[in-house]
Amino acid sequence: MTGEQQIIIHVGLHKTGTTFLQERVFPALPDVRFVHPLHYAQPSDGPIERFLLELMFRNAACIDVARHRERINAWLAQLHERTVLISSEAIVGWPIENHSNLSINAEYLARVFPTAKIWLVVRRQDRWVESAYAQLLKAGFSTSIERYLNYRDGRFDRYNVGLYNGPNVDARDLNWDAFDRHYRERFGPDAVLTSPFELFTQDSAAFLRRFYAFAGIDADRSVFPDTRERVNERWSPLTAGVAKLVNKVPMPVKRAIRDRLGSEWHPSAVLARTLPASLLAGRTRALTPALGAALLELHRANNEALGRRIGLDLSAYGY
Repeated sequence: MTGEQQIIIHVGLHKTGTTFLQERVFPALPDVRFVHPLHYAQPSDGPIERFLLELMFRNAACIDVARHRERINAWLAQLHERTVLISSEAIVGWPIENHSNLSINAEYLARVFPTAKIWLVVRRQDRWVESAYAQLLKAGFSTSIERYLNYRDGRFDRYNVGLYNGPNVDARDLNWDAFDRHYRERFGPDAVLTSPFELFTQDSAAFLRRFYAFAGIDADRSVFPDTRERVNERWSPLTAGVAKLVNKVPMPVKRAIRDRLGSEWHPSAVLARTLPASLLAGRTRALTPALGAALLELHRANNEALGRRIGLDLSAYGY
C-alpha cells in the first residue's frame, strides 16, 4: 500500500443492523473516510467502489486485481483521513447463494488490502433466519421457511443450486465460527473483530465502543445514536404472510407492477403503513419453536467455539 491509512472492512452479515450503521454511524466518525459500495454503479464511484462492484458481480477470474490495486493505492495516497472504513454486507456473501462467494471475496480483498482489519457482526441463527426469510418475502419471492432451510423429514439437507429451486441455504453452513476462522486465517488472528448483533440491541454503546477500540477510532469524538429509531425494519409476521401469498404471482408480472407503481404499493407495504402496530404484532412466527431449536442445536458446538475465541459468552444471548 502506498497510503498511510488504516483499512477497516465491515463485511456484514446481512440483517445485523448494517443499514443503521451505514446511515447513522459511519458517515459521522472523526478522521474516517467512509466508503459504501452499492449494488449498482454511480457517477461518484471511486476506485474502491468500482473494485467491489466487480467483485460482487463479475466472474472473479476476469478481474484485473493489479490494475484495481494500482488505482486504489493512488487514491489512498491523496487522502487526508487516517482511517478508511469500507462497509458492505455483500462482502460476506449473498445469503440466497449460501454465502458461497465469501471465500473468493476475502481472497481478493486480501490481495488489495493485505493489512486490513475485518469487522464481522453475527446473529443468533434462528433469529437471523427469520429476518433473512422475511427479507426474501419483502423482495418478492414466495417460498416456505422449511424449503428455504432445506428442512425435510426432520433433518437439514444440502443447499440446492439453481434458480428453479428458489432462494435457499444450507442450514449447516450458517456456521459463524467458520466465517470468523476463515477471516482470521486470511487476514491474521488479531485482525478480526466478531461482534454479536444481540449486544447492539441490548447495549449499543458497548457494542460501538468495542468497535471503536478495535478500529483505533476516538470514542470520545464518535457518535452513539439513539437506536430506538428503526432503519430498514422488516415486515411483521402478518404482513410477511400476506407477501407469501401475493408473491406467488409470476415474477415478470410482479416486476412490471412494481416498476409501474413502485414497491411501496405492495399490499404488505400498504398494510405495514396503515394498520395499527397492535394488529401487526403478536402473530405466529414463520420459524416454529421446534425448527428454531433444531437450528440452534445444529450450531451449539460452533457457537461455543466462537464465543471462546472472541471472549464472549454467547449463551448469554441465547446462542
